[in-house]
Amino acid sequence: MIYYNNSMRHFKESLIRLLYPAHCEFCGKPLALDENLLCETCEQNLEGLAYPLEKSLVDEQFENLDHAWAVYAYVTPLRELLQAVKYRRKDYLLKAFKNPAAKLATSIASEYVYNALIPIPLNRVKRIQRQFNQSQILADLLQPFFKLPIWSNLLKKKYFIPSQTSMTREERVINIYGVFKVSSAKQTEGKSFLLVDDVLTTGATASEAARTLKKAGAKRVDLFALAKTNLPIKKEKSSSDEHP
Repeated sequence: MIYYNNSMRHFKESLIRLLYPAHCEFCGKPLALDENLLCETCEQNLEGLAYPLEKSLVDEQFENLDHAWAVYAYVTPLRELLQAVKYRRKDYLLKAFKNPAAKLATSIASEYVYNALIPIPLNRVKRIQRQFNQSQILADLLQPFFKLPIWSNLLKKKYFIPSQTSMTREERVINIYGVFKVSSAKQTEGKSFLLVDDVLTTGATASEAARTLKKAGAKRVDLFALAKTNLPIKKEKSSSDEHP
């Protein structure tokens, strides 16, 4: 019976692929039946971009963050896939990063204790425009490996701020200052939190989120980022992006 059910499932999947061919989200190559989202070559290239666990800890110092980790360097093809998530509403592509992200999550969880995961919030206008928060989706993917609750409503963005993609590091710090608020200081006091975000650029957004949480009494705040850009921030149009 089990063999029959598996055979039927394989037949149905083959028929669906025949009628509705799937293509690699990066290179456009037709996908084989056992491939999902990315072809085998692009998936291997993506996994090859992941930092070794021992190099995933970001060595830069951020004023309010105790630790920061990144799974990947923000380069091709990861950069294009994340841009498709943000600007083309392909939030399902975040599943392509699950395995390397899960390895890092498991490693962090074995060494550090947190009370909750906190996805970096979007302001209400941006949330309506985008129809999802990619940091929330990433936190949902990571939750089974951390085995922690996700406190999405503890940290809120008070108002819309201008896009930061063309700002210097110093301008981003000024631009983001005071934008967050904590909904419950009682729930925050004495707790340790792991912020979750998609791209770490200058760290201004995450550091401001950590400052706000610590001002409300948080004991420690760390950051889990899917990718980290190594490009210098200049006053020109850039493809790298933190939450505006």
